[in-house]
Amino acid sequence: MRFSLLLLIIGAAFALPAVAGTYPLAVGAYSGYDVPALQQDVGAGVMWGVGVRGNIWRFVHGQVIVRGTSQGDADEELEFGNGQTETITYKGGTLTGFGLNVLLAKKDPCSVWPYALFGFSSNSFNFGDSFKKDQSLTGWSVGGGLGINLFQKKVYLDAQTYALVSPFHDNKASRKNWQTLIGLQYFIPIHTK
Repeated sequence: MRFSLLLLIIGAAFALPAVAGTYPLAVGAYSGYDVPALQQDVGAGVMWGVGVRGNIWRFVHGQVIVRGTSQGDADEELEFGNGQTETITYKGGTLTGFGLNVLLAKKDPCSVWPYALFGFSSNSFNFGDSFKKDQSLTGWSVGGGLGINLFQKKVYLDAQTYALVSPFHDNKASRKNWQTLIGLQYFIPIHTK
C-alpha cells in the first residue's frame, strides 16, 4: 500500500510540469558513503544511487532515486570483569531504498545550483548475521546539495548529503544513517508545448 501511494505521488509530480511548457529533466548516477549514526550493529560502507530529477513548479523539483549501500562489519567489545574482554564482530549486510525527494532550488539550471532536500523512501535492511531479522521500513530524509555546471548547463557535478531516519517499533526507535552521494547529472530540455 505504501509503495503504491509512493508511485502515485511520483507519477503526479512528474506529470504536473507537462502544462508548464518547458522544464529540465535530468538523469544522474552517483556513488558515495553511508555512515550509521547512534547504532553499533553495522559499520560504514560505500553506496551507489541512480536518480531522475525534474522541475515540478517554480522552485520545487522532484527527484526519484534508487540507492544501495554495502554496510561494513562492526566490532563490539564485551567486558566480563577482572580485565577479561572479548570482541564480537557483527556482519554488515545491505541497505537499499527507493524514494522521492523534493528539492528546493532555482527553477532553471545555473552555474552553481544549491538546493535543500526533503524526502520519503521505502528502505530494506538486510543484515549479514542470521540472528538479526531483516527489516523493511519507511524513512524520511533531510539535507541539501550542490550542483556545479561542467558543460553548457547540461552536465553537472552533483553532491548531496542528508540524514536518513527510518522509524520502527511504533515510532519508539529508529535506524539513522548519514548518507553522502556525489555524481554526474545530464539535463535534457523537455518541450511540452
